[in-house]
Amino acid sequence: MADVTEIYKAVSAGDLAGDMEMDLAGHTTQGSHGVNYHHPTTGTEGSTFFMPGKSLLGEGALVGAVKQMKALGQKKALVVTDAVLVKVGAVKALTDVLEGAALAYTIFDGCAPNPTVEQVDAGVKMLKETGCDFVISFGGGSPHDCAKAVSMLATNGGSIKDYEGVDKSTKPMLPLVAV
Repeated sequence: MADVTEIYKAVSAGDLAGDMEMDLAGHTTQGSHGVNYHHPTTGTEGSTFFMPGKSLLGEGALVGAVKQMKALGQKKALVVTDAVLVKVGAVKALTDVLEGAALAYTIFDGCAPNPTVEQVDAGVKMLKETGCDFVISFGGGSPHDCAKAVSMLATNGGSIKDYEGVDKSTKPMLPLVAV
């Protein structure tokens, strides 16, 4: 294997990182997570931004995401959404793909704008009672927020109130697909 130490040092220099984090007027171009504001650096090698995930975009992305979840061995999804998206038939596009892939699902449509602790708890309860092993959020920001909380609580337990702040959860969340 080639020695990449010199290349690593060249692109990890503190002065280069500083240049990349500021625009021409000297304002930050990164959010607090991008410059590792919440997570102190562990040395002099710069900041880290770690976002484990995969984005599928464009036509066929929904089919591709469902196929990948099935390939990972997932069996049953909890679809976290709101009642309006179910009523207008938008969720049917997702459930048709799930059925076509022979993946079971349960729909939790109890999400409202700015989900409450009670809505998150109801989602976790439904997930556990119906044996779901992964979560799909379908909708806008509120279903996505609720789904993230449900997925995290399913493996970590407790109340979402227990996790206010940074780095409070100790276990990985259930697999989550956001649509």
